[in-house]
Amino acid sequence: MPHRILSEVQLPDFQDRPKKEGDILRTAENLFMQFGYNRVSVEEICREAGVSKVTFYKYFKNKFEVLNYYMTVRLELGMDVFNKIRSADASLHEKMMAMIAMKESAVSHFTPVFYKSLLSGDEKVQGFMQKWIDQSMHAMRTFLEDGQKSGEIYSEYSVDFLLHVWTSMAEVARSESMLTMYNDDLVKLSKDFLNFLFFGITGPPLEQK
Repeated sequence: MPHRILSEVQLPDFQDRPKKEGDILRTAENLFMQFGYNRVSVEEICREAGVSKVTFYKYFKNKFEVLNYYMTVRLELGMDVFNKIRSADASLHEKMMAMIAMKESAVSHFTPVFYKSLLSGDEKVQGFMQKWIDQSMHAMRTFLEDGQKSGEIYSEYSVDFLLHVWTSMAEVARSESMLTMYNDDLVKLSKDFLNFLFFGITGPPLEQK
């Protein structure tokens, strides 16, 4: 299996950004995780970051732009890991196990309150999330097509069918009822979701769980 460190999704530290901008981003992240995106205001971010609103608006037009930048960086880090797994010299089974570990790593950095606020966000937030869902589906399409070319995924399956099943199940996994069933344990939910999609009701081999 690709080394587990390959599957670790790093958190952005924004050390490459100007100090005040980095302070705003790190403070916003902390507040978003505590209270959710919807309940945090620009004023609160400025107060906790120790910056004026003039400084805030020097870097960001509004709160959504902070979220957009923060999430874009995080999702790009996750996509980098996905691409490393996809190109690794490993079997499809090993890559699937690495992808499950990657998902665990990424989701472990989200709090339930923040995750739910993204799902219930306004039109801009929903548009942003849809853009990344579409990009994730494109990445998954390439992964499935690679598997069919290597003979490790049944070639008679329509990739569109597989993606439709994936998308439909993902919508169920994001539902409030599913989150309640899992007591907001996002890591367990995401792990079960991918294990089921990749390995069915039997799950992965016991020695590799």
